[in-house]
Amino acid sequence: MLKRFSLTGVKSMQVFQVLQFSTAILIGILLAKSGLPTGLISVYEALMFIASLYCFFWVVGGQNTLLQLFPKLDKTQQRSALFNVFLLFAMAGLVTGGVLFLTKNLVAERLTNFTELPYLDLLALFLVFNSPTFLLQIFYLLLKKFRAMVVFGVASFGLQLTVVVLPIYLGFSLQEVMWGLLGWAIFKFVWCVVELARHARWRWDGHFIKMYLPLVLPLLLLAFIGKGSEYVTGLIVTALFEDEKAFAVFRYGAREFPLAVLMVGALATSLIPEVAADPTAGLQRIKDTTRRLSHWLYPMSMASMLAAPLLFPVIFNPDFKESASIFNIFTLLLSSRILLPQVVAMSEQKNYILTLSAAVELAVLAALSWWWGKIFGLQGVAFAAVASFVVGRIILIGYNWRVLKIPPGAYVDWRTYLIYNGLLVGVFLVSLQL
Repeated sequence: MLKRFSLTGVKSMQVFQVLQFSTAILIGILLAKSGLPTGLISVYEALMFIASLYCFFWVVGGQNTLLQLFPKLDKTQQRSALFNVFLLFAMAGLVTGGVLFLTKNLVAERLTNFTELPYLDLLALFLVFNSPTFLLQIFYLLLKKFRAMVVFGVASFGLQLTVVVLPIYLGFSLQEVMWGLLGWAIFKFVWCVVELARHARWRWDGHFIKMYLPLVLPLLLLAFIGKGSEYVTGLIVTALFEDEKAFAVFRYGAREFPLAVLMVGALATSLIPEVAADPTAGLQRIKDTTRRLSHWLYPMSMASMLAAPLLFPVIFNPDFKESASIFNIFTLLLSSRILLPQVVAMSEQKNYILTLSAAVELAVLAALSWWWGKIFGLQGVAFAAVASFVVGRIILIGYNWRVLKIPPGAYVDWRTYLIYNGLLVGVFLVSLQL
């Protein structure tokens, strides 16, 4: 079936991201409907949150560094790079799992509301095997094995869904689920080693490591700061609003239209090596692909804006009507997210400007959230998130223009951008009346 479609790096990465997101949503729905006590579902979610918290920043930073560096290497260096980055990820996974194992009591006491969080030993072992496998889709993207990426996604996320949901429906406990997840991680780890045996040069390359490590450090900080924005808004909401319902109302609405995040995120990831390999063609590719993506992403986002005020009280309950307005404000983030100046900066290996812009964005977010939250309530905090994201994009666009001499028109179709964003704002204003 896949042979009928012309898979590109962008399309395959987007399919992979949708599979990943859909699996997570489906697991949540099926667990909720399985009869498993809500307390145990909370334990599962807490374990997955901790797993992400311990490794997300270095995984994302390591992936993006490989994406920008790989196209600038010759064929022999590229094969060596695959093995060396996997080795670094494996060592980082081992350290991360070890840290979690040694601090498991502290984790349960300080990072969760649980008096005792079970299965942290298994979670530590899971991190050891699972962390290096985040490279697989990146390997397939760089090697232009697009069909293999989709096949891996189907197999991997299908197995994840099975090992999490099936034991619960068969009457087993979360312990069997955790053993299943460990088996899933080992399955992916073996898959990764097999692919390395086929495509990598198994040799330590000190020269590559010296190039890789200075580039990866600012991207680790970038990922860490980026994730910090979620915690900043949450802390400010809890500090400003005494009503205990306010936090839940904000959190249920404080999310973008999912396809926008998935599609644009996958697009940015897949374009980094293309722009790094051929800047002129890569910039035009950014302009063309974002224009095509806009033609259906904006209409779907606008439709979600109009539907949200009607659906939120039905899907959740009438207490969450205000969540719809928060969601619609966050949907405005599309106007900044569709711009991809970070891809241009990454392709030129200007990673420190990314970290600087993210730090400024976080500072603006904290200041505006407190200020506007006091004046406009929860909607003010949401508008602060939109405004801070705009500031971050302006910094990167300005840097690309002034320092790299790359004007925004080289990678932004302004006519399409301005028309769609005018419509998006118009629909948002209409949604306020619903």
